Amino acid sequence: MKRILIPLSLLMGAPAIYAQRAYRMEVPDRLFAEGRELYELKNYAGCIDKMEAYKATAQDADLIQEADFLMAAASFAQGNGQAMERLQTYLTRYPASRHSDETAYMIGSLHFGEGDYWEAIEWFNRSNIDLLATDQQESYTFRLAYALLQTGEPERARSYFARIGEIGTRYREASNYYVAYIDYTTGKYDDALEQFSRLKSVADYEERARHYLTQIYYLQGKPERVIQEGEALLNDYPESAEIGEIHRVVGSSYYHTGNSARAIDHLSRYVAATEQPLRGDLYLLGVSLYNQKQYGQALEHLARVITAEDALSQNASLYLGQCYLQTGDKRNARMAFEAAATSTYDRAVQEAAMYNYALLIHETAFTGFGESVSIFERFLNDFPNSRYADKVNDYLVETYLTTKNYQAALTSIEKIKQPSSKILEAKQDILFQLGTQAFTNQQMEEAISRFSQAIALGERNVEARDGAYFWRGESYYRLTDYTKAIADYRTYLNNTRQRGTEMYALAHYNLGYSHFKLQQYNEALSRFRQYTNLEKDQQAASYADAYNRIGDCLYQDRQFAEAERHYTRAAEILPSAGDYAVYQKGFLLGLQKDYRGKIQQMDRLIADYPESQYVDDALFEKGRTYVLQENSAQAAQAFETLMSQFPQSSLARKAGIQLGLLHYNDNQPQKAADAYKRVIQAYPGSEEAKVALQDLRSVYIDLNDIDAYAQYINSLGGNIHLEVSEQDSLTYIAAEKLFLRGDNEEARRSLVRYLQTYPEGAFSSNAHYYIGSIAFANQSYEESLTHFEAVIASGDTKFMEEAVARTAEMRYLMQEYAAALESFQRLKLIAENPDNQLAARLGVMRSALQVGKQQDALLAAHELLKEPKLSPEVEVEARYIRAKAYIDNQQADKALEDLLVISKDTRTAQGAEAKYLLAQYYFDTNADKQAEEVLNDFAQNGTPHPYWLARGFILWADLYIRQGDDAQARAYLNSLKNNYQADDEIANMIEERLSNLKQ
Repeated sequence: MKRILIPLSLLMGAPAIYAQRAYRMEVPDRLFAEGRELYELKNYAGCIDKMEAYKATAQDADLIQEADFLMAAASFAQGNGQAMERLQTYLTRYPASRHSDETAYMIGSLHFGEGDYWEAIEWFNRSNIDLLATDQQESYTFRLAYALLQTGEPERARSYFARIGEIGTRYREASNYYVAYIDYTTGKYDDALEQFSRLKSVADYEERARHYLTQIYYLQGKPERVIQEGEALLNDYPESAEIGEIHRVVGSSYYHTGNSARAIDHLSRYVAATEQPLRGDLYLLGVSLYNQKQYGQALEHLARVITAEDALSQNASLYLGQCYLQTGDKRNARMAFEAAATSTYDRAVQEAAMYNYALLIHETAFTGFGESVSIFERFLNDFPNSRYADKVNDYLVETYLTTKNYQAALTSIEKIKQPSSKILEAKQDILFQLGTQAFTNQQMEEAISRFSQAIALGERNVEARDGAYFWRGESYYRLTDYTKAIADYRTYLNNTRQRGTEMYALAHYNLGYSHFKLQQYNEALSRFRQYTNLEKDQQAASYADAYNRIGDCLYQDRQFAEAERHYTRAAEILPSAGDYAVYQKGFLLGLQKDYRGKIQQMDRLIADYPESQYVDDALFEKGRTYVLQENSAQAAQAFETLMSQFPQSSLARKAGIQLGLLHYNDNQPQKAADAYKRVIQAYPGSEEAKVALQDLRSVYIDLNDIDAYAQYINSLGGNIHLEVSEQDSLTYIAAEKLFLRGDNEEARRSLVRYLQTYPEGAFSSNAHYYIGSIAFANQSYEESLTHFEAVIASGDTKFMEEAVARTAEMRYLMQEYAAALESFQRLKLIAENPDNQLAARLGVMRSALQVGKQQDALLAAHELLKEPKLSPEVEVEARYIRAKAYIDNQQADKALEDLLVISKDTRTAQGAEAKYLLAQYYFDTNADKQAEEVLNDFAQNGTPHPYWLARGFILWADLYIRQGDDAQARAYLNSLKNNYQADDEIANMIEERLSNLKQ
């Protein structure tokens, strides 16, 4: 409330005329007498001139003192700039003067005129009012009262003003005004009302008195009187300096009488006239606009209210939520209700806000940070007797079924001591969803546990139970427990009522594979055929793959022609992945003695699928077929090509033996010897090297050059064991049998003894491999590495691939990423097992990323993504690493395609991060609309990885800050602050932005 006081020019008034006290004195000096006369005539300048002339020749000390006083008093009366100096000099010179009280009064008045009220009070206190003239006494009292009022002593000031109001003349009305003013400021409204009512008929005080009357009625809660007085005041004084304040109280009064339209009119004028309108009145204006259904304007004013932590902000947030609801903006409505619900200033407002917040959580399925399931439960705990309690209980069950923050939902359900049937039905579905979530994140053991819990709840939710059987079967399959996978797939197929779905068809496909892995080909054949009859998408990779597996099953049953037909069909369905079908078709033609057809198919495979894993197989089969046709030249060419292009392939070793045999049979012993030596040198320690040595002996016998053979053997040193002692063999065989029986502990002891007895024995490489495998199973990685590296160093190819694979895996698990990268790169060169081939490419990608070789990781990801039968999880990881590599290389635009694919499933950590990175990409490229669409979808669909959703919310706030919408940004940041619980850098990021917004 602005204070309105009387201007000081009115308070100073005319200076008091010097009132000479009677005393007997003769005036012999004419100049003194004239000067005094001029003073009495108020000719102060003349008085000063005369007195200065008098003092030039004066001798009378008493009269000189009197002259000095009259000159100082004249300066005071003139308002002369020398007045203060003259008066203070006079008191210094004549401290015991009979004019000291008047002088102190005048000095106090000068300080009063300068607004130095503390000094004024001090000088007034040094003056005895009883020794002043009558007119001076009234001025003295009024100025002292005013100075006391200004220095914070209203009660003392009021007593002085009241005395003047009783007996004063000149300052009576002004004093009455200040008495009324002091009563107003000290809350004595009835007393102030009486005085202002009288003063409004006094011209000088009419406007101010009517203004304060309006204010008093406002403070007394009399809106009708405020409106009456205020409207009249606005009409009579349209240019009043206080017009904004009058509009404020009148508008507020209209609000409290329920007249929203008039309230809007006056409060809008108040806001327009005021640089910093009061938050309370902005609130009233916002609510009035809301009542008039002017929601957009209401939002504008209410948003300016929520700048502090208090009850007013809580109420404003509740109305903001309602306005957003009316404009269809449920997301911002949710955050506004949340702000009101988390404030505790007003319980009724908190209850209404929390109920609305809970409903919006329910309707929008917002699943950011755990509040989606727990909000209804929290409401019931905080407001157990609420009128909304019954509705909330109903919504709670529904929320369990629709929320995507399943862990929070399960935690909430577990708190219920006697869950209803409906709650248990929801719980079964939640357990199922948690299982699929774990499966997606490749946490198979966790997935199996959740699916088993869902199954244990029986038929409460049949769809969830059936789905749990299917996905538990998938989990067992990924863990290679095919027997358990078969049991679950069968149970699913027997129970499910959804017979025409994609999942139903896929269950037959997966069941077929489980039997196939167990070499139960008849069962597998039946299931794969059922799948092909059910699958609707005949362009799917799984559809083509099923025809390949049918061909394999028929091949095992020696139905070669029928198998060939299915391989042909597989290649027709998916030509890009037809390499296996082409190879198998050629192989079958060979079994049927159609050698020409077989060679054509092998050539087709080599030409059409040069990167296929079956090219080395095709070359080998092509060479063998030419051998059967007795075409030695073509056979040799095929074997030579295989050995040069695929030197790491096991078939290259076999091709070397075949090549030596070809030359030997063609009576070219020297070429045969060279071929065998090539195998021995390239693959020392391998079984083929041992065979080559045996055959080489026969060649040298035919050449009749045994000395050359012996010399060659001696040059090999101890790498090749031509003869094995019986004890060596028997000792190893006994230990190996223990290992193959699964008696690992005893096998390990026997194998260690074997190596101690025969450190360079014929089976030392095998022994090292078996001991390494046992240590690997026990997670004794250091010991395992020692033995696997011994296998690798031996050059023996029998267990080389598996030893390298396990070594690479252990190096990665031990976070020795550089060594792991080297091992995975070696595995990539030698792997023939499809699982190891995939593991090698995957390991290269992961390890390269860990050691900062982004380009290598990028290339490995490219290579992986060419694999037609890549699992969805590995595809996501490869795309993620490729996208991250692009972003790190400042090529974010190239990452866009991968980010779009990965971000579709935010259940995985990569998917959640990709969603955020996608929004960040759009933000960085100023595509605000796309960024907001991505963030909105992120919030709607949720994720079990709250860190990335939190980063999304911060980005959302940054988006609003850039757009100049600070209120929205603040709301998003506060929502995140209230709900995000993790202890990481998110809190600092929030506080940094909130601090910037305050500034």
